[in-house]
Amino acid sequence: MRVVHLTSRHPADDVRIFLKECRSLARAGFETHLVAPGAVEQVRDGVAVHGFAEADGVRPLRIARRLWRSWRAARAVRPDLCQFHEPELVPVALLLKFAGARIVYDVHEDALSELEYAPNGGGGRRIGLRVFEALARRACDAFVAATPAIARLFPPDRTVEVLNYPLEEEFIDGVEKASDGADVVYVGGIITRARGLLEMVEAMTHVRNPHARLVLIGNVAPPELEAEARSMPGWNRVEHLGPLGRRELLPRLAAARVGLVVLHPERGYKESLPIKLFEYMSAGLPVIASDFPYWRELLDPIGCAIFVDSLDPEQIAAAIDDLLADENRAEEMGRRGAAAVRERLNWQHEERKLLALYQRLSPTPAAA
Repeated sequence: MRVVHLTSRHPADDVRIFLKECRSLARAGFETHLVAPGAVEQVRDGVAVHGFAEADGVRPLRIARRLWRSWRAARAVRPDLCQFHEPELVPVALLLKFAGARIVYDVHEDALSELEYAPNGGGGRRIGLRVFEALARRACDAFVAATPAIARLFPPDRTVEVLNYPLEEEFIDGVEKASDGADVVYVGGIITRARGLLEMVEAMTHVRNPHARLVLIGNVAPPELEAEARSMPGWNRVEHLGPLGRRELLPRLAAARVGLVVLHPERGYKESLPIKLFEYMSAGLPVIASDFPYWRELLDPIGCAIFVDSLDPEQIAAAIDDLLADENRAEEMGRRGAAAVRERLNWQHEERKLLALYQRLSPTPAAA
């Protein structure tokens, strides 16, 4: 079966699309192609990569050009199956279906929920998205959902959850834990208040351990959010680093005692799977996490996390003090988390569901 993964907005080296899904399909023996904007024509890890030129001009014209170019590039592959990754590609997928391809919508996020934070609630974009998703529900042969919450939005008999668990190569291996220190670490960009920056900084004013400090690894934006955080009393216990490469990240995680992921209880976060969570776990760090039911269901049986009200800095501080005061408990939590990531919370486990879906959608050999 000739397969094309089609994206109009993601880069050709996107972790979910290329590193996980496309490479898994190629290893399983499917003839796998990827069409992405600006991609260089090449064969990489068994995947034939095709590009189309980025579009310019005013927004409606730019979108029309992008869809036209993506359709021409995908059509040239003559796929038996197209898995597309943005709702705007529904019309392109329908054209490919009319040409005989089966179509699969890979839903990375709840796009309607994301539009709640756009000016005026998204306006015309919301209407267009509703139309496209209605068409997709009628026409798509299957849906691949990145989270359980997304899966509930689509027909259950045609929807498969393929969660964004990390690749083995994303594990933070080889971390020799420092024997002392009291660093509490947050890894990842902070682009909105909902990532919990202000609560983490305020929590440091309540942490009793005098050696504790918060290490922020990643960019903070917009500038006014960083300025507000820097004006808070807790900032004198913060070390703010920019983004770090893997080699630079390892010693920072080795020096840390606790990993923080205290996202606000917003719809788009409650059933998310932040990669930082698995980075902490694979590095053997106990986790302080937002008290979301989905995260409790996932992590409670492992025993690797303390759950807190992410809007309450004093609760966050108390959890930090508890873990810093009980080194044996923290180390055992870290060991359990690392074991869970290696045994089942990984892409190698999830890819089986994607491959099973493709086997079901493969043409049935003709009877002899």
